Amino acid sequence: MTHILDSISFGAIVTVRDRLLAQQAAGRRIYRLESGDPSFDTPPYVRDAMLAALEKGLTHYTASAGIQPLREAIVRKVQRDNELQIDDPEQVVVTSGGMHALYLTFCALLDPGDEVILPDPMWTEIAENIRLGGGVPVRCRMDLDSPTPWTAAQIEQLITPRTKAIFVNTPHNPTGVVLSRAELRDIVALAIKHDLRIISDEAYEHVIFDGAQHVSIGSLPGAEERTITLFSTSKSYAMSGLRVGYLVSTDMAFLARVKKLLRCTTNGVNSLAQWGAAAAIGAPQDTPRMMGAVYQERRDVLLAGLKGIDLLSPYVPKGSFFLWARIQPSWRGYRGSRSDEAMTDWLIDEVGVGSSPGSAFGPAGTGWIRFAFSSDTREIQTAAGLIHQVLVGGGRTSARAEADAQP
Repeated sequence: MTHILDSISFGAIVTVRDRLLAQQAAGRRIYRLESGDPSFDTPPYVRDAMLAALEKGLTHYTASAGIQPLREAIVRKVQRDNELQIDDPEQVVVTSGGMHALYLTFCALLDPGDEVILPDPMWTEIAENIRLGGGVPVRCRMDLDSPTPWTAAQIEQLITPRTKAIFVNTPHNPTGVVLSRAELRDIVALAIKHDLRIISDEAYEHVIFDGAQHVSIGSLPGAEERTITLFSTSKSYAMSGLRVGYLVSTDMAFLARVKKLLRCTTNGVNSLAQWGAAAAIGAPQDTPRMMGAVYQERRDVLLAGLKGIDLLSPYVPKGSFFLWARIQPSWRGYRGSRSDEAMTDWLIDEVGVGSSPGSAFGPAGTGWIRFAFSSDTREIQTAAGLIHQVLVGGGRTSARAEADAQP
């Protein structure tokens, strides 16, 4: 007898991470360009708030949907920064990270067989959480050779009577595409036309480059009542290990389902982490802005380091901290394979540089590779140099020696 979980993968990125950490434990110098974990320390005022809560003994059960000060801070934040029509803490649910918000959303929204249209490529866990919720992920291929890679016209071709929702992720993981206000308006018009829900994952809302603007689709006319918006403190405030996310919606029937499911899963989020999140969201937003500026510098360092590598063609991201690069057909391959998985294995084996194979993100990712530039700037610079050596004619031996010699 099979179970729904038997069809869920352990995740290619997790597999790569585990390989790298095992090599690091054995004494090898590695470079963590495979996953998006901010290198910054959690802000001091967040740590102070958590320590103060600990000293006050605030370590007991909280309201399952979140402590009131945090939910009130979220209401103020989404009104001010995202222009969402959320005016009541009851319209906010605090979750154990953004992943938990996704799980709760799909399980609470979908009936068996409901279809959700999502970009292809897309972060692996989106499709898997749709399946866990009983739904069917329908992939809409992005065209990265077009100035508008993902459009309402492309999405509309995939709508069927079973379509329940459109999943929007901007800034986008893995490509770094940022959808414009006009593009989002077209998606809203499509959702209204076909009476669809919109699920908007905005985990990278503060990681924006080159003067681009992040627009919350739920703020646009006609989207207010049909949009569920998900956020995370992991990327904006370097709180990835503290596991605090949140979702907002004006649909009280949907929120009632979410709260029931929350009670039956985690029954609330770590109390100390919630006090830290309240401090992060309630403070002046200088930290996210500073980190966003540094991420742009790191993006440019990585792009410069990969310049001149004919075997890789990077797509310049406008947001997130990922660089998505096409592997050219002229690559000779590794161990008899020319797949993106083989490229990932080759870079680990030769120089200890982590990456994520594009096929892990869906069929449209085949033949691509993703590098994260969320790690330290110097580490990114060194890793880019090693990638350059190993991919540009005959640099394998010297690149491995340089990698092993790094302190």
